[in-house]
Amino acid sequence: MANRYSAGTSTGSLSPPPIAQEKSPGSIFVGWVPGSENTPRKTAPRLHHKKSRTGCQQCRARRVKCNEVHPVCGSCSRHHATCVWGRPAPAASLDASKSKIYEIRPKTRPGVPPKGQDSIDLPESRDRRIVELRLLHQYTADTASTMNVKTDPNLHIWATTIPRLAFRHNALLYSIYTIAALHIANLEPSNSEHVATYQKYLGHTLREHRNDVTNLGPANADATALTSSFLRVSNFALLKERQQDPYTPPIDWLHMSSTTGQGLNVAAWQYIHNDANSIMRAFIHDAPGMSPNPNGCIRDDDFIFQEAKRREPLHLLRRTHDDILTEPWNAEILDAYETTVSYIGAIQLAIQAHEPPESIFRRIILFPQCVETNFITLVQQQRPRALVILAHYFAYLTDFRYIWWIGDAGPREVRGIESVLPDDWLDLMNWPLQAIEDVYVTS
Repeated sequence: MANRYSAGTSTGSLSPPPIAQEKSPGSIFVGWVPGSENTPRKTAPRLHHKKSRTGCQQCRARRVKCNEVHPVCGSCSRHHATCVWGRPAPAASLDASKSKIYEIRPKTRPGVPPKGQDSIDLPESRDRRIVELRLLHQYTADTASTMNVKTDPNLHIWATTIPRLAFRHNALLYSIYTIAALHIANLEPSNSEHVATYQKYLGHTLREHRNDVTNLGPANADATALTSSFLRVSNFALLKERQQDPYTPPIDWLHMSSTTGQGLNVAAWQYIHNDANSIMRAFIHDAPGMSPNPNGCIRDDDFIFQEAKRREPLHLLRRTHDDILTEPWNAEILDAYETTVSYIGAIQLAIQAHEPPESIFRRIILFPQCVETNFITLVQQQRPRALVILAHYFAYLTDFRYIWWIGDAGPREVRGIESVLPDDWLDLMNWPLQAIEDVYVTS
């Protein structure tokens, strides 16, 4: 077995291998039922209908009629399949991936403007009021305190200030109901009513959020960015539930987190950067490695991706003689790896400097929003080096598994990556595999 800790030099450029087929990075969210990955799939007679052009990806691929119920259509629900919306993105090289932008588009007919918030509001009823009061109580009494570690001095903002803002913005309010319902579904996985409530309010959140993004402005920028944060937390919570056999990298999670962080937050910044009352503005200013300015640049790349920060994990960049001969390599690939390793190195330096747990946690959670798009493309192509680097990131989640929306996602992803790596790359997995067995990684 070649020694991957020996130094090597970069040379040449090879065409990238075909991208492994994954869920579309253009999809907004994935419908999910806790435990559904363990339920045997039922075989149903194949129905032949006119190909659906506006339905989910699965129905279009199977050429069956989609009833377009969000977030999980009838066909996918019946077949216990993952329901993915949006057009699938074609396989692309690193150059093509640069132009991919995560967008949330309202569903409208040609020539018909998006509907306003009131037009898609839920019908009033006593049952609805009771359900929403219970969800709001769950959120303020319990779920809000899980948005960061207990030592975070700003944790009260999630329980008090954000709900007050949500009373004026439907998407943000629905996203609070969504995360609360998802939390309850995790606490009581055997109760299908909680899952149905989560799915219902996720659908309402996405419809309202699409309209807010389309009509982004000073009046709704703060609430829209916060709604996106709740959706990212929900997306994180689905990591620990996703199917691992056969293992494929969590591309949807990476794309959704990256493009909302680098796309929507940047778009919203132009409206909130001078607003002293903006909640998201305060969050961004407090985030490690963020140095926003009125021009729309939020991430401080010179600080985040410093060369000095990758000295400790530098072995992840060294190449063997076999790598030099066979591994696709060019300046863009090198930059994608170097910047990501710098970010991981910064997490380790923060741990060694005994930063507060809430600061370390923010660094870890911000990872998918800060990595370069080219690195995500390399992960999508299942390049071994990219997967090894990603495994090092997931190992840092181990200490925070007590947070319900993190759970055992880190160890599951590390073991999943180990299962698909070629044998001659396994020596680089020693630390991640050891870390997920240790009680405290970040101490």
